[in-house]
Amino acid sequence: MPLYERNWYRVLSCLLAMLAGIGLVRYSYSPLIPSMLDHHWITASDAGYLGTVNFLGNLVGAIFCSMLAHRFTAGRVCRAALLIGLVSVAASGLDFGFAWLAGCRFLAGLTAAGAMILAPVIAVSGIHKSARSTVIGSVFVGAGVGVIGLSLLLPLFITSSPSGGWFFTAALVLVCTLLAWAGLSPRVATDRPMASDDDCPIPTGVMWIFFLAYLLAAIGIVPHSIYLSAYIHQVLDQPVAFSTMVYAIYGGGVLVGGPVFGILDRSIGTRYALITSAVVALIAVGIVLSTASLWFVVASGAMLGAAQMGIATCTTHLIMELVGPSHHTKWWGRLTIGFNIGQAAGALAMGAMIHLKWGYLAGFWMAAGCLLLAAVLIFFVRRTPHSAPGTAP
Repeated sequence: MPLYERNWYRVLSCLLAMLAGIGLVRYSYSPLIPSMLDHHWITASDAGYLGTVNFLGNLVGAIFCSMLAHRFTAGRVCRAALLIGLVSVAASGLDFGFAWLAGCRFLAGLTAAGAMILAPVIAVSGIHKSARSTVIGSVFVGAGVGVIGLSLLLPLFITSSPSGGWFFTAALVLVCTLLAWAGLSPRVATDRPMASDDDCPIPTGVMWIFFLAYLLAAIGIVPHSIYLSAYIHQVLDQPVAFSTMVYAIYGGGVLVGGPVFGILDRSIGTRYALITSAVVALIAVGIVLSTASLWFVVASGAMLGAAQMGIATCTTHLIMELVGPSHHTKWWGRLTIGFNIGQAAGALAMGAMIHLKWGYLAGFWMAAGCLLLAAVLIFFVRRTPHSAPGTAP
């Protein structure tokens, strides 16, 4: 049996793809913000605008990801995304100005979209539906491993300039890509339902409510995922090295979020696990709004990281429950588009708030409102007695 056909290796490769695409390419930017601020590469408002460009790259990647995967296979597109991410991170180590960094963050967004959408799809190929939530949760562990490792090691490479941190990240992305390459084989079929799968008719309107809820949740994640280290550095007056390593604690939440909410998924059902993850994120934002205590704010990062992975894990699993594997890539791609619209809008809004001197907390208030609305909307993401059997999504 070829190596790529072994389930354990395919899942491991998808975990590495998630580690590289999300944990390294996507999250290398946030812990490097304090260093780039101190070395005058960017301003605080620039940080939000670069985040917006990154999310626009995610959006473009999500729009075309499903189409390209259908034409060229998910494995081939995921491989290409990792190579684009490698180039984007290596190029970010060159200080050629804001426009150059914006281009690099746009390319990084393409990588994050490819990893987020396609790695779970490839991982569950050939996996019985009873084990899919466990597999999906395991794949998302990769993002947490990347964030933790990078946040702890980056201070060793940014003493003189942010460039060292970017080049170190590029080396890690290269290693992950080489190790995952065979498991992301174009020969893995990702668009055929298994015999154990039932037809999953669901009203399209329900899925668009889901789309809106996921978009709002994305806005709620923005302040922690982009600005936590900058907030701790500039508002709570902590040094660059400490502010950078704060994302290791955030990454700890990302690391356990997938498995923990995967267990909750099996215990109370996917929809209620998703609502719980949104509520946990809301509590994390509430902590920042209610106290300036350093360690409470740091702990909120761990909570938000866990909730973020819980939201992603439960969302992709609930989509599969609602529309079935044959439509999963299409709807997961659509919701990822919504997620990236939300993150781009949230990052742009928060950058504008900082530029207008409203301060960081204005963005956290925005996040709280969006997460509350998202949790309410998820209550309506369910099958109804009027669902017509055989209705195509």
